Amino acid sequence: MKKLFVLFAFLCAALLGQAQVQNQKFMGIGMNCTISTFTSKLKGKGFEQDMNASRDNLVVMKGLFAGEKVKVEVRGAAKTHLVCSATVCFYMSTRYTFESLRAQLADKYGMEYQEFLKVKDGEGVVPYTTDYLLWRTDKDPDNGACNQVVLSKCNYRSTAPLVISYIDSRNSAIDLQEIKSDF
Repeated sequence: MKKLFVLFAFLCAALLGQAQVQNQKFMGIGMNCTISTFTSKLKGKGFEQDMNASRDNLVVMKGLFAGEKVKVEVRGAAKTHLVCSATVCFYMSTRYTFESLRAQLADKYGMEYQEFLKVKDGEGVVPYTTDYLLWRTDKDPDNGACNQVVLSKCNYRSTAPLVISYIDSRNSAIDLQEIKSDF
């Protein structure tokens, strides 16, 4: 009976472990670490930190992503500094188009994505257009939270017309809790 109980407990633990959302990955690096650990792993892949652009809970790295020179903005939670997102900002000189990046991401994450077009134009507001696609990956069955990959076409960003954001839902929720705890 004791062996049966231990086997049952082990099985339950294994099932619960699989039901949780896995941490998001960027370039094969899991986001289940602090900003300093994550950026040191990026340095191992040839990235260099841009000291002038980095600040609290944001580290800016420069390097190669998919054969292109890019800037990567790594954001962390307010207090624990766990990585919440990694945003790839392509330069104006990129050979990629919105459509070619959409095809690459659809190959990896599937054809199921949400498409948004936001147009803002009015008095006192700088006109801009932002198209973006949102892939939801690794959905948590308990709370519905899921990691996200977002491709954006930004006419309002002067140096990054195309942006891909990798968002970790678990660490983003921790960041929100840390911020709210101050109130």
